[in-house]
Amino acid sequence: MDAPPLGGSIELVSPCLPPEFSGRWEHADVLYTVRGQRAGEPVYQACLNKVQKVLYRKLTKASEAADADFYAFSFYYDRAVDLGVIDEKKGGTIRVSDYIQAAERVCSGLLEPQRPFLCLDLVYISVLLQELGFPPHKQLRLARTINQVETSWALGATFQHLESWRKH
Repeated sequence: MDAPPLGGSIELVSPCLPPEFSGRWEHADVLYTVRGQRAGEPVYQACLNKVQKVLYRKLTKASEAADADFYAFSFYYDRAVDLGVIDEKKGGTIRVSDYIQAAERVCSGLLEPQRPFLCLDLVYISVLLQELGFPPHKQLRLARTINQVETSWALGATFQHLESWRKH
């Protein structure tokens, strides 16, 4: 897509947004409007297809993902809190399949999300984890802090790698 001229506008339609949603924001003198697809189309399946297409052949499966203890932070943590699956202060555990099932419910309108991007977030998380080699039954540990130190998303892979060194 060519960049619009300054002061121009762009309209984007996403299959991952509720059909009734329309939002606007301005960036670099361009007005963006984003809205959901037409009502009646299957939001979950359309969003899933789009996310799979975006991630296709961009990731390498990690063979150890199926067996290793894995910690997830940040984005994964926040979405699990949004779903009420984990305690916001204590964290907890979640399976990849929990993200998949929540995506199906949210995208199908069975949950009334306060946040229109929740469908996209959950579909993206579930597809990304599976593309990285995490099977649906894989349980992830979610934490906001470790020993009272705030975590970040990149720390998850590093922490798991360091833990594997200790086991050898």
